Amino acid sequence: MLFFVRQGVILFPDSAIGGRIMLSVHRISIPTPYPVGPVNAYLIKGDPLTMVDCGPDTPEAREVLTAGLKEQGVSPEDIKRIVLTHAHPDHSGMAQWLWKESGAEVYVHPYEYRKITGEQDFIKERLPFIVKMGIPMNILLEMAGDRDKVPRPTLSGVNTVAVTGGEKLRFDGREMDIMHLPGHATGHICLYDSREGELFSGDFLLLDITPNPLLEADPENPERRYPSLSRYLECLELVDGLGIKRALPGHGGIIEDPGAVIASSREHHQRRFDRLLEILGDNGKMNTYNISSTMYPDLRGFHIFLGLSEVQAHLDVLLEQGCIKVEYSQGVAFYLKAPGE
Repeated sequence: MLFFVRQGVILFPDSAIGGRIMLSVHRISIPTPYPVGPVNAYLIKGDPLTMVDCGPDTPEAREVLTAGLKEQGVSPEDIKRIVLTHAHPDHSGMAQWLWKESGAEVYVHPYEYRKITGEQDFIKERLPFIVKMGIPMNILLEMAGDRDKVPRPTLSGVNTVAVTGGEKLRFDGREMDIMHLPGHATGHICLYDSREGELFSGDFLLLDITPNPLLEADPENPERRYPSLSRYLECLELVDGLGIKRALPGHGGIIEDPGAVIASSREHHQRRFDRLLEILGDNGKMNTYNISSTMYPDLRGFHIFLGLSEVQAHLDVLLEQGCIKVEYSQGVAFYLKAPGE
């Protein structure tokens, strides 16, 4: 399917080919204060009028989103449905504002709903896992004290629809599959248009960066660390098997060769596995914080948490594969290469 670009908005023409109704999709690039840069929100001009993600709740973001909708002859109050790929504030922040303007239903995975509504305490939930990483108290306080740059999302009073994957998102004459693809977030969902081979990929597939396998508790067993990277790699295999033709990501440009991005992501994680084994081979027994400090010595504030997440997720996979062992001392986990590795 051909598409056109005008003033930063991707236009997929609304037409019928061979009796098929093709939806018109418009990408609106919304500014965020984060290093990742703008977030992509997608307006699907079908019936019902649908937004996929909506950007952070800042005055600048509201202005840009409103202008982007106006360019398509739409206002915030016209939106009937909002699909949140996940709860991170750059993707979900304006959901409540849009609901107040329009009364739109908000589709969200239950795991992400709990985060947005504040049922989960970000620090309290993760603290038992972080303590086992051997992080010094001054570094923990620095990390915890680095507050978010945008207001925390909320869905207070919002009409929500829980989706867990496997449902159909229906338009007049068309439908998309809702897919649960965790890894970056436990409740991350994507939309798959099987007839056109297109995936609204959120942060699951990104053109130039690889999503962080964030440290989270298992929603079904909060005392257990969620196997973020294992689940992500499994989902990569699943998506690779679909043979998708194009992905519309949450950040960056449209992905015209998803297979190449999937291959690149696998290569990225293999390099991380190799680097971890190299570090353990050179230094012997180490805890997660020491390894992260070796790999990413310049991280500060909340980015320390991102580094810990990246390292721990890869250690968990290597442990599953039997490439490394873990030993505990005074409540801290220390990792070492398994014999023969």
